[in-house]
Amino acid sequence: MTRTSTSITPEEIESTFERCPDCGTYAVKITDSHYCNTQFTSNLTDAERDQRITADPYPADETVAIVDQFVGDAFAYHELDADNHSLCTLQTDNPLAYCTRTEAQDDQYAPCQLCQRLRQKREAEQ
Repeated sequence: MTRTSTSITPEEIESTFERCPDCGTYAVKITDSHYCNTQFTSNLTDAERDQRITADPYPADETVAIVDQFVGDAFAYHELDADNHSLCTLQTDNPLAYCTRTEAQDDQYAPCQLCQRLRQKREAEQ
């Protein structure tokens, strides 16, 4: 059977999306986070967060961005482009705070998986 690029199987949908048990919002599993009741949340466990921090291949002294927020449990730092904008399509009304990768990791922020994939793709294309 030949499948076109526009065909999505039920298995692909199941492996890509999950539903928030709190609000019913569907979220892409790749990002591990979504907005729930206007509060950004993450479903990473502490062990998963620690694993992502340890596996981050990029220099510790590079500047990254975090969402400067007082509520929620979103703990991701974002890779920046040359203009200090996040590589992913981060949408928030809260300001960004800039710090080193080490400082973000010391505060238990893990790398944004989408930002890292986009950075890897950019670097591979150069």
